[in-house]
Amino acid sequence: MTHRPRVLVYRDHLLPLSETFVVNQTLGLERFEAFLLGAKPGHAPRIELPRDRLRLLNTGGPEGLVREILFKFFGRIPRDILQWCHSLRPVLVHAHFGQDGTLAMPLAERLGLPLIVSYHGSDATVKDAYAWGSYIGHRLYRLRRQKLARTAQAFVTPSRFVKKMAVLRQGMPEEKIHVIPHGIDVQRFYPEPHPGEGRVLFVGRLVELKGLHHLIEAISRIRASFPRIHLRVVGDGPERRAFEELARRKLGTACTFLGALPHLAVRDEMQKAFVFCMPSISMPNGEAESFGMVFLEAQACGVPVVAYAVGGIPEVVAHGVTGFLAKEGDVEALARHLKTLLENADLRNAMGRAGRAWVETHFDRRRQNEALENLYQRICRAGF
Repeated sequence: MTHRPRVLVYRDHLLPLSETFVVNQTLGLERFEAFLLGAKPGHAPRIELPRDRLRLLNTGGPEGLVREILFKFFGRIPRDILQWCHSLRPVLVHAHFGQDGTLAMPLAERLGLPLIVSYHGSDATVKDAYAWGSYIGHRLYRLRRQKLARTAQAFVTPSRFVKKMAVLRQGMPEEKIHVIPHGIDVQRFYPEPHPGEGRVLFVGRLVELKGLHHLIEAISRIRASFPRIHLRVVGDGPERRAFEELARRKLGTACTFLGALPHLAVRDEMQKAFVFCMPSISMPNGEAESFGMVFLEAQACGVPVVAYAVGGIPEVVAHGVTGFLAKEGDVEALARHLKTLLENADLRNAMGRAGRAWVETHFDRRRQNEALENLYQRICRAGF
C-alpha cells in the first residue's frame, strides 16, 4: 500500500476549541497525511486529536519546560522529536499562525524541507506598538519575522483582508501569499425547519472585539415593536459579567447566557435561530474579525446574518443576499436590519436559502482543502 505524502504541522498549543479551522485543514486532507507537533497541550477544554499522529515538546515537569525553552529561544530540537520527524519522512512543514512560523523555521531547516505559514487573524492585524509590550512570543516573532519573510516558501491567509494586513503590518512578500478561505463541513451544518420564533443568536468570545454590547443595545431599541424577540448568547470570556449586567438592564428576561458549548450544541442553537448576529468591531490595536467561521456555520444552517462590514466579514457574508452588513458602529442600522428580518419571513427564508447555497459553492471544506493540497503539490514540485 502506497502511503500518502506526509505533512508536518506545527502549532504551539494543541489545540484550543476555537481552532476548528486548523483541525479542518489538518485532519481533512485527502491526498496528504498530516502529523502534528506542538510545544504543549492547549488549555482545557481542548480539541481531541489522534494521539498516534502528534508529539509534544513539553509533556510536563522541569525537563519538559527546559525542552520547550531551548526549542523556542535557541531552535534546539530534542533528539526524540527529531527522530520522530525523520521517521515520518514529511515533504513539507506547515505552521499555523505567524508566531509559530518563526518557531518552526529551525525545524524546517534541519529537516531540509519547505516551510508554509498560515496567518489567521490577529497575528497579521495587530500593530507592532501594541504587540511589542505583550508576551515573549510576540517579541521573539518581531525579531525573527524578516527571516521568516525570506525563508518561507509560501504564506496562506483566509481572506484578502488578512493578506493585506500581512503585507502592510508584517512585511510579508505579497507574491508569496495565497488566499485560501477556511471551509466547513456542509454535511455537519445544515438547516432545520423549525427555528424558535424571534431568536437572535450570538456566538463568540465575550470580549469587546465581538461587539455584544452593540447587539444588546440594538435589540433594546426594537424590543417594544417585537415583543417575542429573545437574544441567546453562546460563549464565555472576561467581559461576561459586564455583558450580563448590561443585558439585565437593557433586555430584562429577553436574554439568556448559555456559556461555552460543544460544537454540535452550537450547531443546534444555530438551527433554531431566526437571525445570527455578531457585530464585531475594530480595536485600537488593529485587531479585527479576519474571517469568521461562525458566519459560515450560521449561513450553512440557513440562517441570515446581520453584522458590521468590518475586516474580512464582507468576504464571508454577501450583503443583501445572505444577510445585511451595517457600517461599523451604526447601532441604528443594526437594529433596523434585525427588525426587517424578524418581521419578514419571506425575506428571512430567501436569505437563508441563499446563505446555504453560498457556503456550499464557496466554502465547502473539501473544496478548500483541495486548494491547499494543490499549493502543497506546487511547492513540492518546485524542487525545494
